[in-house]
Amino acid sequence: MTMDLANHSQLIQKFIEILRSESAALTSNNIDDVVALTPQKLECADQLEALTTPDLIEALAALRSKIQRNEAPQNDPYFELLELIQEANQLNQINGVMIEQSLTQIRLAISRLDALSPARQLYGKDGLGQSGSAGRSFGAV
Repeated sequence: MTMDLANHSQLIQKFIEILRSESAALTSNNIDDVVALTPQKLECADQLEALTTPDLIEALAALRSKIQRNEAPQNDPYFELLELIQEANQLNQINGVMIEQSLTQIRLAISRLDALSPARQLYGKDGLGQSGSAGRSFGAV
């Protein structure tokens, strides 16, 4: 395995760990952890993009073609990399679904809150409270 291939594999493994952490944070509804992981995820994705060459893309495409024809040797140096890429893609898709489900639940909650107060809109489309909508200041003496 060449140095670039080894570096790529290590970066994808790091990316997978970040995605697993993100998944755990999403599962436990820990938005602070999701937000904290985002810069790491973006940095790792940028590094992977910088390492990805046309030759690598071509080699992985050739391997996928061999796999579809049941001709791929498992000792191919790109086989492990392809498996890691597939795992990362799957985790990223699952996390994306969880994020979309959370956003849907939040939108539904905002909609229900707005329906309870039809005379005035308590929450804007951005989910933030409307200024002056409450009419009184709680906690003021």
